[in-house]
Amino acid sequence: MAAEEPRSHLDDRAAPAWLVRTAAVGGRLLVLAVLVWLLAGLAVKLTLVLVAVLTALLLAGVAAPAVQWAGRRGVPRWVSAGAAVLLLLVVLVGALLGLSARVASQLPQLRDALDRVSTQFSERFGMSMPSIGDLVGGGGQGGSAVGALVGPAQTLLEALLGVFLALALAFLFLTSGPGMWQWLLGKFGGRVREDVDAGGRAAWGTVGAYVRGLTIVALFDAVGIGLGLLLLGIPLALTLAALQFVASYIPTIGAFVAGAVAVLVAYGAEGLGTAALVLGLVVLVQQLGNDVVEPYVMKSRLPINAAMVLIAVTAGGLLWGLAGALLFVPLVAAASAAGHEVWTRHGSRPIAGG
Repeated sequence: MAAEEPRSHLDDRAAPAWLVRTAAVGGRLLVLAVLVWLLAGLAVKLTLVLVAVLTALLLAGVAAPAVQWAGRRGVPRWVSAGAAVLLLLVVLVGALLGLSARVASQLPQLRDALDRVSTQFSERFGMSMPSIGDLVGGGGQGGSAVGALVGPAQTLLEALLGVFLALALAFLFLTSGPGMWQWLLGKFGGRVREDVDAGGRAAWGTVGAYVRGLTIVALFDAVGIGLGLLLLGIPLALTLAALQFVASYIPTIGAFVAGAVAVLVAYGAEGLGTAALVLGLVVLVQQLGNDVVEPYVMKSRLPINAAMVLIAVTAGGLLWGLAGALLFVPLVAAASAAGHEVWTRHGSRPIAGG
């Protein structure tokens, strides 16, 4: 009979089950965290491409119903897609040029109004506040002229490249989008293919409804606040209304900032009483837009709550700046809609337990 090998004292007792489960979950979470970190680093390096792709998807989502409507009436898809992209380009360029011209012509007046507010706050509350005009106008004469031109020129070149790429991709998505989607679905089979198809269509519908609804809400806020400012005799009313329209595309934060600027201008021009009226106007119009107009034009609320909207805006701003703040909310909403659709198709079963 062979002699038994000596056993270690630690072999007498197996590891507790909770420790095994914790180690398994912790290892998976660690791998997931590393993967997210690597993807975030890649996203930062490919910001221009990713922003262009996501912007193209948003534009295609807005124009897709019009292209489908034209297709049902015999218009070739490439013709309707080209007309839609050209119309989007004309609208965007026209709005940008018009807003830039108005802001440039009234920027000194706006800067003076904000400087008066800064001075009044400093005198009333005894706080030393920097001049808004200095912040806007920039300071310092250091640096060479070449260095001062290279940065803006590079930024402008990247912006133009991004716009061209977004419009070109939007045209391709509108013309070849159905074929691209069928090619992707062909890589899956069975129930998985059905889930991918249903989730993708839910995400696509959410993106289109979000952008169209947000545009209508932004227009409602801008017109309502602009008319109110005109009736109250606030200077720069049209410029503030245009700022409200543009800023409303950044959910929650953008509308708040634009409303705060309107209140500050009213305070600097007319005093505390008028500023309080403008504050009431801004709150009333924005609440009507959020609680009445938005559910009507979108037919339903976004599949994310206000907390997720705020987190998405902040995370997008930290990762991609202004472009991220604009794009992360529809991206998160699309992912949430797709996930909810697949979860519902599987009977809304618990994710864990049960």
